[in-house]
This record gives sequence, structure tokens and C-alpha cells, in this order.
Amino acid sequence: MGGTAASAWAPTALALVLLVGCTPDTAVKTSHFEHDHVVAEHWPADLADVAVKLRERLAIENASESTLHEIEELISWTAEVAADTNLAEADWLPLYNASESLAANLRAAKGALTNENRKQIESLCDLVDEAVNKIPPQLNRLAKDQS
Repeated sequence: MGGTAASAWAPTALALVLLVGCTPDTAVKTSHFEHDHVVAEHWPADLADVAVKLRERLAIENASESTLHEIEELISWTAEVAADTNLAEADWLPLYNASESLAANLRAAKGALTNENRKQIESLCDLVDEAVNKIPPQLNRLAKDQS
């Protein structure tokens, strides 16, 4: 009878071993950016914050190398942050083009903030401010306002 009891448990034990042994090593992915390790402290909270952060860094008279690097990053993130809003493509594209042009100019200047680059950064900030005013309100806000 001992052999019969063991053979009755064998399929259950085998299924349990296979189930435990075949589980994936990683948890279910909750983000496409799961492998990103750290979000930069100067990552903008929203599109308006891009202009705020750029202007803050631009106001620093003798900007350090890390501040210049943050300016370059903020410029490179502008289009991505804008794309995460519900801006129309026609309003998003000028931000993309301006940030790409400015990034190229900064690379050519080896990251130096020339007077021309400063003016171009300020123009990008103005463009961001204009775009923020074009972002349509959220649908749930519209529903609340209409009731």
C-alpha cells in the first residue's frame, strides 16, 4: 500500500516542482523603463517645469560643468516631456525642432554657453511657455466644470 500512496502523490509533487521551478526570475514588468536605475533630480515635473529649470540654471552667472550638463539634459528632454502631454502634434513639433537645433549648437560649442546659445535657450523657454498655454484641459476637468 505504501507504493500506491507514493504513486498517488507523485503527479502532485511533480506538478509542484515544475510550477515552482518554472516561474520567471523577474516580476511582472510595470514599466518599459524598468531597467532605468535612477530618475535625475532635475527631471522636470511637467512641461512648464522645463522652462523654469532652464531659466534657473541660465541665471547662474558662473555655471559649473554639472550645471551646464543639466542644461544640456533639460534641452534634450524637452521634446520627450512635451510628447507626454496632450499637445497637438502641430504644437509639439516646434519644441522638438527647437530643442534639436539648440542641442546641436551646444554640441558645436562644446557645451559653452555663448550669448547666442543663451538667447536660443531663452527662446526655447518662451516656446515652452506658449505651448503650455495650448495644452487642452483634461476631460474630467471639463466634465466637472460643465456640471
